[in-house]
Amino acid sequence: MWIKPWKIKEALFIGGGLVLTGLLLQFAMGPIKWDLFAFPVNLIFLVFWVLLILGSWLLRKRFYLLRWMSSSQAAVGAIAWVALLTLIMGLTKQVGADASPSDPIGITKMLSHWSFVLVYMWMTYILGLVILRQISHFTWRGVPFLVSHLGLFLVLTCGTLGSADMQRLRLGAELEAEVPEWRGLDDKNNVHELDFAVQLNRFIMDTYPPKLIVIDSKSGDALPRGKSDVLSLEDSLAHGRLNGWEIHVKQYLPFAALVPEGSKLKAVAWGSAGAIPAAMVEVINPTTHRRISGWVSCGSFYFPMQVLPLDAKTAVAMPQLEPRRFASDVTVYTKDGRKLRDTIDVNKPLSVNGWKMYQLDYDHDRGRWSQYSVFELVRDPWLPYVYVGIALLLLGAILMFVMGSRRK
Repeated sequence: MWIKPWKIKEALFIGGGLVLTGLLLQFAMGPIKWDLFAFPVNLIFLVFWVLLILGSWLLRKRFYLLRWMSSSQAAVGAIAWVALLTLIMGLTKQVGADASPSDPIGITKMLSHWSFVLVYMWMTYILGLVILRQISHFTWRGVPFLVSHLGLFLVLTCGTLGSADMQRLRLGAELEAEVPEWRGLDDKNNVHELDFAVQLNRFIMDTYPPKLIVIDSKSGDALPRGKSDVLSLEDSLAHGRLNGWEIHVKQYLPFAALVPEGSKLKAVAWGSAGAIPAAMVEVINPTTHRRISGWVSCGSFYFPMQVLPLDAKTAVAMPQLEPRRFASDVTVYTKDGRKLRDTIDVNKPLSVNGWKMYQLDYDHDRGRWSQYSVFELVRDPWLPYVYVGIALLLLGAILMFVMGSRRK
């Protein structure tokens, strides 16, 4: 070992030394606090890191270590350690940055672990030297590799250093609010004033069709236990068998209210807040052929749940509606006088002044009649550079395919 020319085993030894150094720093100082790298510190560090790589390249002829760092042997050793630590992170349940680690080593917070960060810094250092080597020996055949390496360098550096500038806020907007909401809360419930305000115009919820099940009257468990029978009310009329009982749906109202009719409750069409789906069902006993009929509904914040007893132990019930999609129709007012109206879905954010606004939550008790929406606001000013890096990686892969096929 350490006999020139150095090989992969020296690279593995250097990586092991970085991991050991990281463990000592982890025990002595705790995990890395990325908040300390917020702008402009992260930008200063990036400039310093690029200058360090450039200086190492200029001095490579005087120091064998610097020349070897741009070799394939050093790259293979770095990649091996990066792959190992990434595998450990993938196999370990990771917790948030503010959560207390459940292990003394800190592998549950790998993104803030000194060993993880030092090994990744080593790989970006080697990557920078390789990029400079490819530039100094430029050939058109090497363009795909140069583009790919440059893209990977951008993804690793900007994605890591930019995490300190990422902001996540929660903003709640009420339907009947007289003033649009312009304040967001971070994960520590600190208030942040935004340069725009959000007005909720309408909450939108689409649900899956209501279902009918037979339940145990005492426990409320669906029958048969373990694999319950379900009858979906996708059509206005439906029939089937539930736990051996023959079910016929005589009438279905998607928006209804329950009103007294003698000693029972009757469903009537109703379109106001709190309306519930209701089904008039007729159940036939498979043995005695006795017929039982009545209204069944899942209930809401305004009306109670309505079941149809079949005997002393079982009843027909309608479970709570399952949301298929929920979104918010909002109007956004910016400080520069713009007025934007759009619909925000869970996976369809709205971009405003560098923020992406996602649909996060709503009033689950009121369901489709929710009077407020909760949005998650995310801002990451370094994300465009990460996207550029990803685009370069894809471009490099395409060029490798095209130019490689031509040489073949």
